[in-house]
Amino acid sequence: MSNLLKGFENFVKSKLKNFVFQKRSKKNPQIIQSIQNELLNTKNILILRQDRIGDLLVSVPFVRTLREKFPQKRIGILLSHRNIVAKTCIQKYVDDIFVFPRNLFAKVDTILKIRNIGYELVIDLFDNPSFTSSIIIRAIKPKFSLGFDKENRNVYSFVVPLPNKMENHIVERIFHLLLPFGINPQNVNNELEYPLTKENPLPQKKSKRLGIVLAGSSKSKFWGIDNFAKLIELINSKYSFEIVLFGTSSYKNEISFFSHKQNIQIAPFTKDFDEFVSMVASCDFLITPDTSVVHLASAFKIPVLVFYTFVGEQYGMPWYPINTKFKAIVSKKDSYSDITPEFAFEKFEQLVEM
Repeated sequence: MSNLLKGFENFVKSKLKNFVFQKRSKKNPQIIQSIQNELLNTKNILILRQDRIGDLLVSVPFVRTLREKFPQKRIGILLSHRNIVAKTCIQKYVDDIFVFPRNLFAKVDTILKIRNIGYELVIDLFDNPSFTSSIIIRAIKPKFSLGFDKENRNVYSFVVPLPNKMENHIVERIFHLLLPFGINPQNVNNELEYPLTKENPLPQKKSKRLGIVLAGSSKSKFWGIDNFAKLIELINSKYSFEIVLFGTSSYKNEISFFSHKQNIQIAPFTKDFDEFVSMVASCDFLITPDTSVVHLASAFKIPVLVFYTFVGEQYGMPWYPINTKFKAIVSKKDSYSDITPEFAFEKFEQLVEM
């Protein structure tokens, strides 16, 4: 029975994808290239951000600005099962928070709940063509919809030219979607933020704390135990940091390698993202391959050394930290196999001296 339902779901997805990306609307969207007031009078606004934690964190300045501009409007946001854990960062700026579920039939139920509210405007924050966002907009049938001018432009009422991804930070690219509200993107506060709502379970610091995140969202973003061990050895040879290692329970065996090492603490495993944030915020320096932690470093102004893999110009520049000191190492591969501990330590020394 489950295979039959899965097959039906895949069939529906295939048909919907053809509908969204092959059908061309007879009416082209209106292009907004400068500051205008086209959408000032819309009553209710729904923002689409149903992706990863990092996508939500970089969207906070946009949502904050919209709320400050329209304190009386009803603003909702649609998140995913992956980034709902970080809802604290935008909770005070929105009236409604929805989760777009994985199950097809649960998706329909969520769409119906959203339609019943009657959002007049839907804003798609994705700067890459999103099949899911396109389907959601068609299903909700808002009076107006707004997004970047890209492959799925036919689902929008209004589009804004997409800024050059290699020249504009992701936080500031999103600001261009504020043009139809009479807001100059150049004047928007680009500070990230994350309220601290949970107590930090780590012991009180006795010296400056260096937080090291062992892995990102995929196995390819794990640098390897030997590399981290050597880097920590190099750091300890020159500095007297209190080192805290962060990782998920799926890396429990790898992390246990460091459990008896001197001057190293293992951060408690937690599924509570707000608790994790409280631990990260206690650090004075960070080393991470995880972009969600990069954005937390920006929010708390923590100097950070970041590992990136180069994914291609079509995705733009890496999602660098903003408003904090940082050093970045960009691998030329889809893993970190070409990054040596010695080179990483050299970059860390430069960060400390900044």
